[in-house]
Amino acid sequence: MTPGLDSSSSVIHFGHVQETVVDRIREMIVSGQLKPGDRLRQDELAETFGVSTMPIREALRQLQAEGLVTFQPRRGAAVASLSVSDYEEIYRIREELEILACGWAAEDFERIPTDELRRLQAEIEEAEAHPEDLYPRLQLVRDFFFTIFEASEKEHLLRILSSLWDLSQQYRRYFSSIPEIVPQRLENYRSVLRACEARDPEGLIMAVRNIHDFGRSTRVELVRAQDGRTPPA
Repeated sequence: MTPGLDSSSSVIHFGHVQETVVDRIREMIVSGQLKPGDRLRQDELAETFGVSTMPIREALRQLQAEGLVTFQPRRGAAVASLSVSDYEEIYRIREELEILACGWAAEDFERIPTDELRRLQAEIEEAEAHPEDLYPRLQLVRDFFFTIFEASEKEHLLRILSSLWDLSQQYRRYFSSIPEIVPQRLENYRSVLRACEARDPEGLIMAVRNIHDFGRSTRVELVRAQDGRTPPA
C-alpha cells in the first residue's frame, strides 16, 4: 500500500471531486504524509478516496504540472524527490517574488499587522523546542511570512508565491530536521520582525535577502547529499 494513505477518513463523499482529489493529494505531500520518492498507485488512491481512477489520473497530471509529482518510465507516478537544480530554481524565484511582495507591502506598513507577527514569532520560538511537531512549526513560519506578503494586496503574486511555497515544502521539512541551523534561522525571523516594527523598507528587504543567502550557503550541499538518493517506495 502507498505509504501515508489512510482510507478510514479520506473518502470523498460530495462536492467537486476533481478539485477535492487534487487538494487531498497535495495536502498529503505538503504535510509529509507522502514523502519524496513515494509511489502513487492510482488504484490505491482511488480506493482510499472512494472515487474512480479517472479523477486520480487527472489529479496526478495536475500535480505534475505543479512540480509535486513526477512520472517515471515503467513505474508510474511518484512524489517528486529532492534535487539541487529544482531547489536552486524554486528558491531563486521565491526570493525575487518575496522581495517584490515585501516592497509593495512596505509602501504602507499600516497594512502589516505587527501584533500578529509578534504572536507568530513567539509561537515559532516555542515550537522550536518541540522538533517532533514539525508540520505545525512549518505552518507557523508560512503564516508569519504570508502575513507580510498579503499586505502587498497583489492577488496574482500571492497565488504564485503560495504555489512556490508548496513546491519548497519538501526542502523546508528536510532542513527543519537539522538542529545546527536553528539559532540562525530564528535570528533571521527576528530580523524580519524588527524591520517591520521599525517600518524600515530597506531593512525588510535586506532581512529577506539574508534568509535566502543563508539558504544558499548552508542548504545546497545538504540537498546535494540527498539528490537522487531517495529510495523507491
